Amino acid sequence: MNPDFLPAIGASLRNLCEFAARHDVDDQTLTDLAAEIDRARAAVAGARGAVRANRCMQHLGGPVDPTADNGCLLCGTSQRRPARPIPEDFVPGDVLWHIEEHGQDAATERFGAQAVTRALVLGGRHPSTKQLAAPPAEPYDEGDLT
Repeated sequence: MNPDFLPAIGASLRNLCEFAARHDVDDQTLTDLAAEIDRARAAVAGARGAVRANRCMQHLGGPVDPTADNGCLLCGTSQRRPARPIPEDFVPGDVLWHIEEHGQDAATERFGAQAVTRALVLGGRHPSTKQLAAPPAEPYDEGDLT
């Protein structure tokens, strides 16, 4: 049973009880009563379904994050602390030098992850890509064309 639908079931039952107090019944009242019964049936059918993994009302059936308040990965991501901003005096060469001297973890602690990533990309030396050394270029001589 999915308990998320219990408030909707309770509201539908209260609305249906209000119809019993009405003494004048016309076509519009019957139409409203039928619509309320349909809402109650839909809520009961939803309650019979599986329990949702997260308790998020915005992202029903979304991915689960056990550390988030409502169990929703999408909402939890927006609630997390934002990354440290890149310093105004950011110089990619200084960051790259710090990486070479002290390692990437130390550079990340000092400059922040965004600054280290930007320096690696700008320097073309991201650790996930191998930088192949090209053989030195031979001078082109027009006399070799025969």
